[in-house]
Amino acid sequence: MLQTSAVVFFCLAAFGFAQSRQIAITSAAAANAGVSFESLATATGPNLAAQTAAAQALPWPTALGGVTVQVQDSASVTRSAGILFVSPGQINFQIPQGTALGTAAVTINNGSDATTGIVAVQTVAPALFSLNSQGVAAATAVRMTIPTRIASPVPVFQCVDTPASCRVVPIDSGVDAPVYLSFFGTGIRGRSSLDHVSVMIGNMAVAPLYAGPQSQFGGLDQVNVPLPLSLRGAGEVNVTVTVDGLTSNAVKISVL
Repeated sequence: MLQTSAVVFFCLAAFGFAQSRQIAITSAAAANAGVSFESLATATGPNLAAQTAAAQALPWPTALGGVTVQVQDSASVTRSAGILFVSPGQINFQIPQGTALGTAAVTINNGSDATTGIVAVQTVAPALFSLNSQGVAAATAVRMTIPTRIASPVPVFQCVDTPASCRVVPIDSGVDAPVYLSFFGTGIRGRSSLDHVSVMIGNMAVAPLYAGPQSQFGGLDQVNVPLPLSLRGAGEVNVTVTVDGLTSNAVKISVL
């Protein structure tokens, strides 16, 4: 696996429960994606927490800012979820290890009130993180010098202050010093095999070198791919990851 640097990811009925208010549960990386076992998820709705708080260390705590999250799976087993972030309108958490596939009930308790949402837990639910609503990829890159194989970081994006200010930085694909990209997402680790993962960069399909858990953040997945020389001059392009036939949301990079 390629070395990675810190990226601001988090700047990151069927069970008979009564619901006091509506909440939606989706992938933490993309609102149009679902969840899979061990993936990062987001619950959105009103009055979910009395304060805003973010986890400061791993493992993710099971109580944060007065909030707990319980996941009851299709086998009627209930587990506590690790929580990354809480706010009145949003909770970011990780689907617990061991959660069975199928319909699950997620109950959020803020100490004075509890509410439950329903979500389908899938084998895979690929989604890629972006830095802002413009879809700038939360990605890193390195240039590998041959024959020494010394890796030097290559900027993929640049931010001034807020996430909204982040813009893609054009990447020189190089000739004798190839570039390797790492994209970050969730819902990917349950892939059947690496052969069943493909990455589309612009109009080109690229076979990944790695697709699986990222070792530093619980629930975060990483996909490593070489940047093909044939994409030289492509400019701004979309990137998607397809895992076992399911395709992620698109994020953007730029290629000189």
